[in-house]
Amino acid sequence: MAGLVDPVQLKVVEVAPERFEMRGETVFADFGKDVFGNLRIVFAEDPSDRVIKVRFGEKLAQDGSIDRKPSGSVNFREVLLPVHRGHRSYQLEIPSKEFHLRGASVQAPKVVNELTPFRYVEIDAADLPIHPSGLRQLFVHAPFDDNASSFESSDDTLNCVWDLCKHTIKATTAFGVYIDGERERIPYEADAYINQLSHYACDLDPRVARSTIDYLLEHPTWPTEWSLHMPMMAAADYWATGDSTSAERNYDVLRKKLLMDKAREDGLLRAWAIVDWPAAERDGYNDGQICPEDRRQIGPMVNTVVNAFYYHALRQMAVLAAALNKEIDASDFESKAKTVYELFNRVFFDERRSIYIDGEGCSHASLHANMFPLAFGLVPAGRVTGVAEFVQSRGMACSVYGAQYLLEALFIAGLDEVAISLMSARTKRSWWHMIELGSTMTLEAWDAEFKPNLTWNHPWGAAPANILSRFVLGVRPLKPGYSQLLIAPRVGQLRFARGKVPTPLGPVDVSVENIETFKLTVTIPRDSHTRIEVPRRSQDQLFVDGVPVKATGDGHTLAVTLSSHGQHLIESR
Repeated sequence: MAGLVDPVQLKVVEVAPERFEMRGETVFADFGKDVFGNLRIVFAEDPSDRVIKVRFGEKLAQDGSIDRKPSGSVNFREVLLPVHRGHRSYQLEIPSKEFHLRGASVQAPKVVNELTPFRYVEIDAADLPIHPSGLRQLFVHAPFDDNASSFESSDDTLNCVWDLCKHTIKATTAFGVYIDGERERIPYEADAYINQLSHYACDLDPRVARSTIDYLLEHPTWPTEWSLHMPMMAAADYWATGDSTSAERNYDVLRKKLLMDKAREDGLLRAWAIVDWPAAERDGYNDGQICPEDRRQIGPMVNTVVNAFYYHALRQMAVLAAALNKEIDASDFESKAKTVYELFNRVFFDERRSIYIDGEGCSHASLHANMFPLAFGLVPAGRVTGVAEFVQSRGMACSVYGAQYLLEALFIAGLDEVAISLMSARTKRSWWHMIELGSTMTLEAWDAEFKPNLTWNHPWGAAPANILSRFVLGVRPLKPGYSQLLIAPRVGQLRFARGKVPTPLGPVDVSVENIETFKLTVTIPRDSHTRIEVPRRSQDQLFVDGVPVKATGDGHTLAVTLSSHGQHLIESR
């Protein structure tokens, strides 16, 4: 593998407090959102020589002060700041802290000394001349175009979830690579893939993702499926940008990430699965049996989750091989994927129940054994209804990581309303619950009840950012780089949905009015051929810019291909 790409040049943005209060001897400031950064204090006048105490936090206690003993790994830091007469401006020297896995954590960039995630600040120095204009949160992040994407709908909860996830994606680029959160500050493959999908949906700047790909190929982590995410990341970059440079540079190592050496004679992989994390989120996978050698992994050794990922990774690696003119490899990957498809449906499918079991020799059937094959196209058309009904029946019986694939599976199965209802739910296992807890970034888990050491700054929980873009607005590439694109909004019961999706050819604007007729207004960039898919309505007629057209489709959709750029109105009546 060639050397790592050039480091991402990070930005430092000064944020003024949204709320500033004098609370007795303490200055309190709320900067509105949690970010990774530092603090600048500029006194209005020369301070007297002394040491002052500065507290940073992500969470408030019931009395409105910063929670000094937050649950889990929610961040709280206290720093002593020496101030001196003749010096009015200070940037804090935040002591480095020991992380969960010492030596594996990514070092903080040196743009503002050490970083810490915080929204709130308290300063025990009310007698010093501190004014709101002299207090600034130093927000560190990678270059990010806030105007590159947007989303708005008739569901206020869904709009808040979009804002939560988009901010999470921006705020967690502070290290130039995707990290899993503040407790560890480590890139993990599965985390990074979800992070990448949502980053590209919010701002299609590939630099952090490509840096992360290179980093993870040099510093891999342990779970089986995490390895299989690496070809998926490389392919996601190629699909989004049309640029195969990263895949070409890393091709030989990416090929090894397929773990083909673990395939048994018939072609299925034989390997432990992490399935989901934390362990309690596995929906009873394999009847809850735990691997005796490593309690984080469970069997059976020939299982649905690993082989679903194996199938998907093989197919994505075939795309990369073809792009790099490695036709023999591409044919081999497709052949192996076909074998896995056939065996998967022979070995793991329970004909009596019309669902997939957890693994060879199992009787238990979990959400995970069914949502992954549904999301990855492993379910034959005649079996989709039964599998989708089972997936729907389990609800959100997975972690925030698994939610990425659950939502994909539901949309692919045509269960738009179900998927949207999960994203806009106000239950404990929901994104709204993260908001009502007080977080402005997505949590590592649904609640501390399910993962006591959770962080409040974990981007693998930001799946709705890409799901709303790719499925609700419905914008996805049909060919790498969006030279052919799909616009297929799936808005369920939403009365309207509108937004902007970035592509290398320019933004795609989508606006849906979903009342008696289905009206779709789109702005298509130059040099892109577009397939439009909309739901059928009672009259079964499709109009483009007021003119009736002959449409194709299936029993649920009408489809038409447009080759002209600019704005178009498509109506399904």
